[in-house]
Amino acid sequence: MSKQYPGGIISKTPVVPSGPYETSTASGIWTLDQQAYWRKLNQWPIAGSPAPDAQFNYVTMLLHGDGTNGAQNNTFLDSSTNNFTITRNGNTTQGSFSPYGSNWSNYFNGSSYLSLATATGLGTSNLTVEFWFNTSDTSATYYALYDGRSSVNTDTGLGIFQYGQTIEIYGNGLKVSSAASAFTANTWTHFAVVRTSGTCQIYINGVASGSSASYSNNLNSTSRRIAQGTNGSNTYTGYISNLREVTSALYSGTFTPSTTPLTAVSGTTLLTCQSNRFVDNSTNNYVITLNGTPSVQRFNPFGTATAYSTSVIGGSGYFDGSGDYLTWTSGSSIAFGTGDFTVECWIYLNATPTTNFLFDFRDSLNVTAPAFIWGNNTSGVLDWTQNAASGPSISSSSATWKLNTWYHVAYVRSGTTGTIYQNGVSVGSGTDSTNYLIASTTSTIAARYGSPFLEFPGGYISDVRIVKGTAVYTGAFTPPTAPLTAITNTVLLAKMTNGAIFDNAMMNDLETVGNAQISTSVKKYGTGSLAFDGTGDWLTIPSLPSLNYGTGNFTVELWMYSNSAPGSDAGVIDQRPLSTNGSYFMLGVNSSNQLFIYVNTSYRIGPTSGTAIANSTWYHVAYVRSSTTGTLYINGTSVGTWSDTTTYLQGAGFIGHHSFAAADFNGYMDDIRITTGYARYTANFTPPTAAFFNTGPT
Repeated sequence: MSKQYPGGIISKTPVVPSGPYETSTASGIWTLDQQAYWRKLNQWPIAGSPAPDAQFNYVTMLLHGDGTNGAQNNTFLDSSTNNFTITRNGNTTQGSFSPYGSNWSNYFNGSSYLSLATATGLGTSNLTVEFWFNTSDTSATYYALYDGRSSVNTDTGLGIFQYGQTIEIYGNGLKVSSAASAFTANTWTHFAVVRTSGTCQIYINGVASGSSASYSNNLNSTSRRIAQGTNGSNTYTGYISNLREVTSALYSGTFTPSTTPLTAVSGTTLLTCQSNRFVDNSTNNYVITLNGTPSVQRFNPFGTATAYSTSVIGGSGYFDGSGDYLTWTSGSSIAFGTGDFTVECWIYLNATPTTNFLFDFRDSLNVTAPAFIWGNNTSGVLDWTQNAASGPSISSSSATWKLNTWYHVAYVRSGTTGTIYQNGVSVGSGTDSTNYLIASTTSTIAARYGSPFLEFPGGYISDVRIVKGTAVYTGAFTPPTAPLTAITNTVLLAKMTNGAIFDNAMMNDLETVGNAQISTSVKKYGTGSLAFDGTGDWLTIPSLPSLNYGTGNFTVELWMYSNSAPGSDAGVIDQRPLSTNGSYFMLGVNSSNQLFIYVNTSYRIGPTSGTAIANSTWYHVAYVRSSTTGTLYINGTSVGTWSDTTTYLQGAGFIGHHSFAAADFNGYMDDIRITTGYARYTANFTPPTAAFFNTGPT
């Protein structure tokens, strides 16, 4: 007896729809029940639904403005059953940058690198060393991407260098070069060198590049540097993602590089630059040493196959280190007595800690009843300290704390032992038999109580969870890989996911200043837009390397709707730090509602009559740099060009605000998208007919 499989095909391998996009397929004949099944999985073709963004791995900001009318990024919630009111102090904000997800890279600023000592060299075996890189510097200078040589003089081991737009490898007499102009600046490029039976070949984006070389010498150095040569120079500037070293030849001809993060296949001796922290994911688990300030970044070669959601990716609070903290009325909920308890969170520091605090469960500096604080002491280590002289003082002095990387931290009391964990490993423990009482009722997150408040030094905090009566961790553990939930006895769960104006690229926590908010009454696409009233309303953009355009291509675009012309020049998107000129990008509008591009100290395009916009009308506006030509488009039509050879710098900025406080924008914005490293439009075009897609490139 035959069986009817989905799609009307009698087969052991049923058809699977490629949906849910307009260009998707579902071949064959389908019953309504079969269609319903795939619709539930969001995998049925839908007319009018855009396909994934083929350049989403270059999207460094995407703001839709969809959400609840009037919502901002300023309201913090407790997701425990207590539902405590959390009060925002300073300009603490929240957004979609978080420790969760699998797509990452490491950024090197030209004075930073990673080093490690390995137990196993590459020897004379077959081998593959591969990674993705992205740099804006293609000058005729040698930059070390990976150097596994014991020294430059002995040349034992393998070194991989960038020179201009060529990649060269060296090792014990070996030199193999890729083809000239093998890659372009500001693009994600996959590199691999493969040795097969004594022959070495370079591959760029899966294609053999340059000539192979006969080479069977020993490459048995047992040290590595990433982003710097072993001579202490040739330091690289740019991104590296998913660096894998394998003692087998993985590729023997043209191949398609992986579209997902690499895994530790058989023979993997090193796998790094792919996590929310600096770690080797091979079975060797080598210790990665940070030198300078490399950083963990969400910008990566894969983009994402899953749109941002708080349930999968979570979020974080951003604290700038100057008056930012949260308070909550804790009452007796944190009177742990002599029982077990757990306090945990994720932190990402972007400033060096001195005397700073993660938590303070007091509301007086000199309480005599047992109370406790958890913070950084003057040596930059975490301390758990009871206020009373007889209480515990447990330090994480065995741990090192670096900037720009996620750390999961936890203090757990189990029985009479208190332990501080960093990334699942004990870094300090001691006797803690204190009867924890509460003298008052107010607790703080990211500050010490009192005057002066001693705030978190600057950075991100995610998933604060306090559990009373339970030691959640009693030994070494793997840090959480998904957002925390309110388990039994959870006192507080501050997930930092209530931001209304969030970045779908998952890279930015944006501050809503004034009453910048969501509006559902005026919108171009989706359910809402970003509303600004022109009097002190804007968004603050953090300083991120992913918004550093360098000399590469980029696209800044949005839909905008003006209520009225400003009194003087207003910022639409102003990427200059506060009151700072220089090599920064600005899109603005003047008192005649004319759009302009402003760089350094000059107008580069406009304002002219051809750039004027009418009030109460939606316009698609885009600035694109392609090679050395910058073009301003309004509704898909070029209204001005200039020779844009600027080396754009990294700096914080504003949406809806002028860096020098000339004026603020009055109106609405929708679908703000920044694409770093790619010119989306190189000639007149039809403006987008739907909201920008949230996944891609595949």
